[in-house]
Amino acid sequence: MIDTNYKKKMSLTGLVAQLVTIGLLFIFWRLGQKWVVIPAAAILIFLFFFLPKAIGKLEQRFHKKALMMLSTGKAADVPPYAARQVLLSLFGASAPVDAKLGLALVQLGRFDEAVDCLAHAIPFAPTAELPGLQSAYVKSLLITGDAARAEAEGRSILKNGSVRLPEVLILTARARLGLEKTGPETAALLEEAESHVTSGDVELMRLLTQIEFQLVHRRKPSDLPNDADSTQPFMRVWIHLVRGKLREHRGKIKEALASYSKAVQQGKEERCWFADMARRRIEQLSAKADTSTDNADIPSHDTPSSASAASGEDAALDDVARRKRRRRR
Repeated sequence: MIDTNYKKKMSLTGLVAQLVTIGLLFIFWRLGQKWVVIPAAAILIFLFFFLPKAIGKLEQRFHKKALMMLSTGKAADVPPYAARQVLLSLFGASAPVDAKLGLALVQLGRFDEAVDCLAHAIPFAPTAELPGLQSAYVKSLLITGDAARAEAEGRSILKNGSVRLPEVLILTARARLGLEKTGPETAALLEEAESHVTSGDVELMRLLTQIEFQLVHRRKPSDLPNDADSTQPFMRVWIHLVRGKLREHRGKIKEALASYSKAVQQGKEERCWFADMARRRIEQLSAKADTSTDNADIPSHDTPSSASAASGEDAALDDVARRKRRRRR
């Protein structure tokens, strides 16, 4: 049997039901309706003893089935399944529902919704599940553009947690870059992440963050492979953004604008901080191009027409001087 060990929180519904039952029992007893004692006592026994056991079994069943969905690529089935867990939500076992729902929403790229679910679940999560939930939470905060909270949560996790996941190290470093914190602490986070053996999206995230860090410090950036790709939409947006930055760094503005446009296009379906950054960069480059065009339209004082006019004026002055000299003679 799977033991989730989620901390239980006081259920408002259960508490109200108990208080109402006790209140009615007291009122009917004072009114002489002693027959009510038996059904009221039965209700209290159910609420105190049988309901918690039933909730525990439902929680175990939900936990097992939701994990199977998440591990077999069926994350889209988790939200409707979680919505049917009415008893768990009403009677104080909503944390495991929020946890699995939050993880499913992260897999589906619905990070805005995942933030609230994960925030509700983490305080009640067991130690075994906490690192994965915290990592998903920091990722959701970062991708939705809340770099300040992502950095604060990441640093708190790294300081207080027993496990320092490479993904949390990288996400925290990227959040710090977004806050213009580019000092030694950010470099140390990236170096520690690099010391771990990583692969797939985590390694790609580390490479993208490292390239952005190098560009900020005007160092020679690492190469981004031409075939760099991911199944996660936010990762594809991030790849296009960094590719655009590399091309802009090399002076290839048209190619950079094309990469930024792909990032914006890729990030249309869901809110994505990297798509927002690409959009702002397109606006900045367009404004810079417009300014250059306007300056080119203004005639310079060193143009051939102005130079010829100046030479004409000098020649006229020379003629006047020669005439004066002849008169003196």
